[in-house]
Amino acid sequence: FYQGEEITHRRTYLLYSRNLTLDGKGRLLLRLGKEECRVEVEDAPYIVKSVDFIGPDRGPLKGIDLLLNDETREPLQPATLKVGKKNVLYCRVRGGMFSARFSRGAYQLLFPFIQYDEKGKRFFLPLDGKEYNLLQE
Repeated sequence: FYQGEEITHRRTYLLYSRNLTLDGKGRLLLRLGKEECRVEVEDAPYIVKSVDFIGPDRGPLKGIDLLLNDETREPLQPATLKVGKKNVLYCRVRGGMFSARFSRGAYQLLFPFIQYDEKGKRFFLPLDGKEYNLLQE
């Protein structure tokens, strides 16, 4: 959105999404060339639109690739998974610089792989031989 209006031009939307950065105080900026302006977001600056699973068809997952709202892909950093308010799933993207919210569709794709440890009272994602806890906000 820009001044309350949704950005509907795809290339403009992608340009803006791919040029987000942080200033020295951790505030979100849009930087295009020498121009920059502060950006405010209601939630997370990125959205995980879909996930792709890496590994054998019937075996343990080796990794997960994320498709972000700016149409780029990157591997999930599973140690950054956390569950926020209203059970919304988040992770960190862009080398841990930004938060990304999982869309409902992406969350539903990932959900069958999330396990619950009754003894430890925790949810976790088994991935590449390790268990990654889903931290609670």
